[in-house]
Amino acid sequence: MEEIMKTIVCPECGEIITVAADEAELSSRLVCENCYSILEITSEDPIEVTVIDVDPDELDEDDFDEDEDEDE
Repeated sequence: MEEIMKTIVCPECGEIITVAADEAELSSRLVCENCYSILEITSEDPIEVTVIDVDPDELDEDDFDEDEDEDE
């Protein structure tokens, strides 16, 4: 079964970010690999994100969705 992917445009730098549709949940956070902005999903359909300011000392690894590269 093929995984459905969605694309997000980083509002900070315009980079196109691809995420798995089942990982694009409301309030999920991800990091733009181009400008390192922290993005939070604010709408699921259509998918929209906003840049958020977070104190780096308050970050937890569990706050972010990680892309896992799986070899098939």
